[in-house]
Amino acid sequence: MNISDGSQGYQEHPEHRLAEMSMKPDITSTLKERLDAIKQSLPAECGAHSDKYFHRTRETLAGDGLNPWIRAQVFVRKGPGEIGGIEEALAMLLKYSEIQHYGGSVHALPEGSCYKPRETVMVFEGKAQDLVLLETLYLGAISAETTRINEGTSEVDLDLARCTIKEIRTLIGDRPIIYGGARHWSYRDDASIAAAAFAGGASECSTDHAASLIERRGVGTVPHFLENIYAWRYGSDNAVAEATLAFDRHMPSQVPRVALIDYNNRELDDSLAVANALQGRLQAVRVDTCGENRAQGSLLSADCSEAQEWRAKGIDLPNENDPAARFWYGNGVTVSGVYALRKHLDENGHPDVKIILSSGFADPAKVAAFVAAEEILGLKLFDSLLVGAISKPCRAATMDVIAVGDSHDSLVRVSKVGRPESPNDRLVPLLQDGKILDYPKGGQSSELTFGGGVPWVLSD
Repeated sequence: MNISDGSQGYQEHPEHRLAEMSMKPDITSTLKERLDAIKQSLPAECGAHSDKYFHRTRETLAGDGLNPWIRAQVFVRKGPGEIGGIEEALAMLLKYSEIQHYGGSVHALPEGSCYKPRETVMVFEGKAQDLVLLETLYLGAISAETTRINEGTSEVDLDLARCTIKEIRTLIGDRPIIYGGARHWSYRDDASIAAAAFAGGASECSTDHAASLIERRGVGTVPHFLENIYAWRYGSDNAVAEATLAFDRHMPSQVPRVALIDYNNRELDDSLAVANALQGRLQAVRVDTCGENRAQGSLLSADCSEAQEWRAKGIDLPNENDPAARFWYGNGVTVSGVYALRKHLDENGHPDVKIILSSGFADPAKVAAFVAAEEILGLKLFDSLLVGAISKPCRAATMDVIAVGDSHDSLVRVSKVGRPESPNDRLVPLLQDGKILDYPKGGQSSELTFGGGVPWVLSD
């Protein structure tokens, strides 16, 4: 495999490369021929372009002797539209992993197909340690090309990226800002966007390639990928604590111990469980509650019964007509949810555990709402931010592990709350039993009528 954990020297790309990626495949060639051509254009090694927490995930799994079979699905939240980057993503899987040699599989919508919001556009199976470093790259390929096709943009707006970070920096003062948006753009653009983020005031970034701009290394701790493996191993209820404990066992002491606490949508319970389990070694929790879920302890609305109880305690909550209300209530990472978390940690003997927020904080309006809420609540809500899509438009792709097992035949359903399997019978096999397959006749049309997809029968 051509994977390296080392940081490659930064090479400036004077032109943004979104425009260099083909919109649709050349139908006069076979899929294998196109994949071979794409592989030739990719870097020899991919490790420096991967988010740091995937490197640390692989090290943790190796340390515990775990390399299970996984099934994962990819979707794009913003739509409808025309999917792009599928073939480059597949080429990356083939070049940088052994998936073809041990019989892994890839099913996807053909390049240029129409897709719906949150529709599964790709499903693949393979070994966890083999595939974990590639998530940043293949999601970046799909995100970049899908954005280019549907939004009519051929380059990333670097000035907007810089200004976005600068505005956030002004709002939060000297609290750290980590740029973690490599997966939202092509690896070709990562260093340029990170440079804009650093110019705006970002403190760190998630890939070694981009961090080399400021003579540093990428940063990152625990992703949902790792928690899925430990959910399979120890049960979903124990996923957060067990994944963090494994991370703690195998990472150097200078690496911060940060727990990702939204896996089970039990942000309060799991934050306390992992803080107690690490016995003073937990430095922070990261809140990344997805838009499908309402965080434990958060308020549903300005008028819900819990909100009335908060008001009775003297907390001045915004009403539904307040522009900030959308950041206080409902799903995702909200002011009320983070306030409940901070109080929960403080009241249970963990006031020194810091809070890192991610998911939606590339929006200065959201950041401003949280900062204003700190004044209203009289409490510091967060200690740092992880921000991603700092330039718009962006049609970001997302991957979720949905099944884990010792082998393909023993897969069991495992996924974080809010992101279960979402089968799609429009997917076609592109890699199966080690063989690259071409699209069915007519499969390159944006109007797909064929079926055939992923076998979704799993062992319980």
